[in-house]
Amino acid sequence: MALWGFGFDGLEPVDSSAGAGYLPLNQAGELGDCVLCGDLPCAVARVAERCSVSFVAVNAEQAGDWNGASGRHFIEQRERHERMRGRLTARLLAAAQIQDGENVLDIGCGCGDATILAARAAGSGQALGADLSRIQVAEARRLAASAGVTNARFEVADAQVHPFPAGNFDVVLSNFGVMFFDDPAAAFGSLRKALRRGGRLTFLCWRTRDENPFFTIGFAEAAAVLGLRELPGPSAAFSLADTGRAGALLSGAGFGGIEFAKADELMLIGRDVDDVLEYERASPSATELLTGLSPAQSAELARQVRDRLVAYASPDSVAMPGAAWLVTAQAE
Repeated sequence: MALWGFGFDGLEPVDSSAGAGYLPLNQAGELGDCVLCGDLPCAVARVAERCSVSFVAVNAEQAGDWNGASGRHFIEQRERHERMRGRLTARLLAAAQIQDGENVLDIGCGCGDATILAARAAGSGQALGADLSRIQVAEARRLAASAGVTNARFEVADAQVHPFPAGNFDVVLSNFGVMFFDDPAAAFGSLRKALRRGGRLTFLCWRTRDENPFFTIGFAEAAAVLGLRELPGPSAAFSLADTGRAGALLSGAGFGGIEFAKADELMLIGRDVDDVLEYERASPSATELLTGLSPAQSAELARQVRDRLVAYASPDSVAMPGAAWLVTAQAE
C-alpha cells in the first residue's frame, strides 16, 4: 500500500515502506497534508498523526487527478464552470429545500460554490463541503472567507471512508460530485450514516454522453474521428446515468423515496467560438494529446473542434444543452 503525501508543491506518491524520512516536509520540517492508503509502518503512522489534515483515501486515482492537472484546470476555469452549471445549480438548491438551522453536507464540493449557497440558505445552521482535492478545498476556503460566509467550512475527505459524524446532517447534497466514487456502494452507505433518519439526499449527475454535447466536442473526440487515437472509453462522469443502477445503489445504502427528475438546462460555455476553442485546448486531456502531434495534425484537430463548436454558436455566446438527473431521496 502507498501513502499519498500532499507535498507543498502538489500531490506526490510516497513509498510508505521507506519510513517517515521520505514524507513530504516543508522548510520548517512540518508535514504536508496526507492521504493515507492502507496499513502504514509505525514510523510513518506516527509522523502522519501530525498532519494538519489527514484522511484515508481509497480512491487514489481520483485523488491524484483532482490534486493535479484536473484540479488546477478547475480552479483556473472556476468562474466559467459556475456560469455553465448556474441554472442546474439553482435547480439543485431548490430541490434540497434547505431550512434555517439545518446542517448540510456537500459532497465533491470542488471550489465550494454550492456549499457557500447552502450555507447562506441554512442561516443559523452550518454547511460542510468535502472533496478529495486539497487545492480546490483551499480555494473554497478562500472564496468563503472573501464572501464573508462564516458558517461554511471545508474538509479534504474521501466520502467512501471519511468518518463523518453519524446522524449529524439534515441534508446531503452534491453538484455533480458523486459519480467518481471508486466504491459507490460504500460511499452512499457512508452518506446514509451521516444523515439523520428522515434526512434528505439531493444530487445532480449527468445523464448519457449522447445527451451532453459538451463532452463530445473536444479534442479527444475529434482526434478519434481523425484516427489519431482511440475513441475515449466510458467516463466516470456518466457512472450514474443508468437510473436502475443508481436506484439500486441508493436503496441498498438505506435510502427510500428515491426519485429521478430530468433536469435539462442550457449551459453557457463561452462568449464565442474562439474563447471556447482555447478553453478546450487548455484542458488537461487536450494538452496531453497535442504534445504528441505534429503542427499540421494539431492545426487540423483545432479546425475539427472549431467546426463542431460553430453549431452551438450565436452572435453573443456558445451554449449547449445540459442533461442531468436531479435525484432526491430520504434516509430511512
